[in-house]
Amino acid sequence: MTKLNIIYASEMGTAMALAEDVEVTAKNKGIDTELSEMDDVSLESLQDMERVMVVISSTGDGDVPMMGEEFWTAIEKADIDLSKMNYSVCALGNKMYFNFCGAGKKIDKRFSELGATCVVNRHECDDGIDGWDVWAEEVISALGY
Repeated sequence: MTKLNIIYASEMGTAMALAEDVEVTAKNKGIDTELSEMDDVSLESLQDMERVMVVISSTGDGDVPMMGEEFWTAIEKADIDLSKMNYSVCALGNKMYFNFCGAGKKIDKRFSELGATCVVNRHECDDGIDGWDVWAEEVISALGY
């Protein structure tokens, strides 16, 4: 079975901890996983990924956290083919800010523009992580595990 790649970018640690929880959920189902900080993912390796779950928080005015800034800078300008990728995004934010879950929206939009297929609509968490577990279960199932 194809590996499940879980990619995260976190500012204060919440998205990282949530990504770890997603990994535990998947491993408990016998799924082979790889957990990666977003900035540790090269564009070359991203093109080879077939099943991806992204967990990302937003900072500032909907910006990508420090752990994903290099990745975002690269993918924003990249002309790569992600057509073999199926993915979903869990975005963390706070509705008090104008650009709620902005980083997750950016990643979701860019993956789609590059040909990836979103299998479950982006899940947006407001000032917490409510609903992540339902999202994770839906995505794992939609990815064919």
